[in-house]
Amino acid sequence: MKPEYIPPKEDVIVQNEAPDDVYIVVSGEVEVIYSDGEAGERVVATLGTRGVFGEVSALSDRPQSFTLRTRTLCQLLRLRQAALKEAMQSKPEDSVVIIKNFLKVGEHVHRRLFFFINTQKNCTNIR
Repeated sequence: MKPEYIPPKEDVIVQNEAPDDVYIVVSGEVEVIYSDGEAGERVVATLGTRGVFGEVSALSDRPQSFTLRTRTLCQLLRLRQAALKEAMQSKPEDSVVIIKNFLKVGEHVHRRLFFFINTQKNCTNIR
């Protein structure tokens, strides 16, 4: 992993694209943005120091549900998907620890995003 400095208002991961990497926020803030096309973009969460993103898509090879954009100058650590999968395959017992750590770090944000997604579905059903 190498630190990368990303200026404000840069898209690190774009909604509906399949990112290859996992990012850890060392400093700065990253916005989690949802766009439905009609209503535009909506910031649904903000990640700060020790925030992690891209892990779900990197592990599942599924498109990202949100855009992740730097709000301020950010120092990010990037973990390549290939390196992550290689580490998990070489030591399967470590895979459980890695996944638990991702879940623990992202639990608060994932709860907020789950609530947001369910709220959006309910609003769509009302219209």
